[in-house]
Amino acid sequence: MEDLKRSRVTIIAVSAIVLFFLTNYLARFLLGLTGVLVSVVIAALIAAYISWSVARLLKRVPTADERARVLWSYGGFLGALFVAWAAYVGLSTGLDTGAVIFLLSHYLPYPALAHLMLSDRIVGRFVGEPG
Repeated sequence: MEDLKRSRVTIIAVSAIVLFFLTNYLARFLLGLTGVLVSVVIAALIAAYISWSVARLLKRVPTADERARVLWSYGGFLGALFVAWAAYVGLSTGLDTGAVIFLLSHYLPYPALAHLMLSDRIVGRFVGEPG
């Protein structure tokens, strides 16, 4: 049973990655919204989805292993994506300090807010536990 829940937690991370692509496409290309604030809002929405989904699946606060699985899968994939984007920018126009700060300001809200939303207190609210 634990293997099933472990694979479902991984599926939540994969679905969050899909949501990353869909929401960014919708916001940036279809609606024309830009900026770090858009990244923060999208990151908050996806982090809330991850937290709610984990609470709904497990019906309890996740263990450290389950939390780490989601965060490493989600944050790791997005990190690799942003590194690839930085390599592309570096090869095409050059990558200076400002470009690195720009890329980090768009990347860091995603894993940071996911980590925050997977805290025991917030997931406990979705589960219905006091705290």
